[in-house]
Amino acid sequence: MRKALVVWMYIACLGLLLGLPSVSGAQDKIIIRFSHSNTPTPMDPYHALAMKMKEKIEAAVGKDRIEVQEYPAGQLGSEERSFQDVQQGILQMTVLAVNNVSIFAPALGAFDLPYIFKDVQEFDKCVDENWDLINKVLAEESGNIAVAWHSQGFRFITNSKQPINVIGDLVNVKIRTPNNPIMIGVYRAWGTQPVPLAWDETFNAVQQKVVDGQDNPLVSIATNRFYEVQKYITEPHYKLWTGPVVVNVDWLHSLPPDVQKAIIKAGRETTLEMRDMLAKQEAEARAFLKEKGMIFCGVPKDEDVWMQRAMHIWPQFYPQIKNLELASAFMKTLGRELPR
Repeated sequence: MRKALVVWMYIACLGLLLGLPSVSGAQDKIIIRFSHSNTPTPMDPYHALAMKMKEKIEAAVGKDRIEVQEYPAGQLGSEERSFQDVQQGILQMTVLAVNNVSIFAPALGAFDLPYIFKDVQEFDKCVDENWDLINKVLAEESGNIAVAWHSQGFRFITNSKQPINVIGDLVNVKIRTPNNPIMIGVYRAWGTQPVPLAWDETFNAVQQKVVDGQDNPLVSIATNRFYEVQKYITEPHYKLWTGPVVVNVDWLHSLPPDVQKAIIKAGRETTLEMRDMLAKQEAEARAFLKEKGMIFCGVPKDEDVWMQRAMHIWPQFYPQIKNLELASAFMKTLGRELPR
């Protein structure tokens, strides 16, 4: 009897170590590790999005069967690393800027093309009309798909050196960019030499004067405390910050059908709800940054020059994007022609 009990305990412990079902046959709870790079404050869009996804998925499936765990502030690595960890099944879900996705799925460089979206409504329309095509291309190139999309507004330039009112003011200002060839190319077309750095290195680089400035949406500038190390904000409308929530397609398809359905439904509902939040978040961030002493220089006086130079380089990056199916679909949705 004693020997049988010891054997049973050994099997049970081994099952726990290997992640096998318990002897009782009860199903293991599904754990979704949701990673993102921002600080979980009430104003932060990443945190708001993660909480919405968590609430909807757990409500639909049941907290006894599934749990969404938020890992904020880059605890589990950079945005690029998190995307790779989703590919490899180490993480189940992450949200990141699309310019970090296009490193792994070049066709999504269509989102990075400067001045492709005149406003957030154009982005919303392109996502809604091309959702399945986006995921087809994303799955083919990376193995991941997007279950939700959101925007944080246009990326505005901050710097600690001087007001930037016209394109010539950029020449002697060192701007950090993501390690994204299209965004690097834009700043070079504007006459300055950008410094590519990972997001988690950016604040320290600005603080230590390795670079003079960076660009990001107002909400991100506020939640990441750039007002502590930056003085001026200039508002070109060259790139709308857009980002997906991604999961691995094989992992998603391995889940029970009702769980798959709950995740997809939660993503679609969250996409719509985040749209409703954007204008309020931007207005709050603008007021907050003014209170903190940042100086708003407004839209560049010669933004038509910024736009002409930026759009002139589109064809340079078509070979890098490789598959122009998505870029062409966006142009069709927007009623325009792809520049050649």
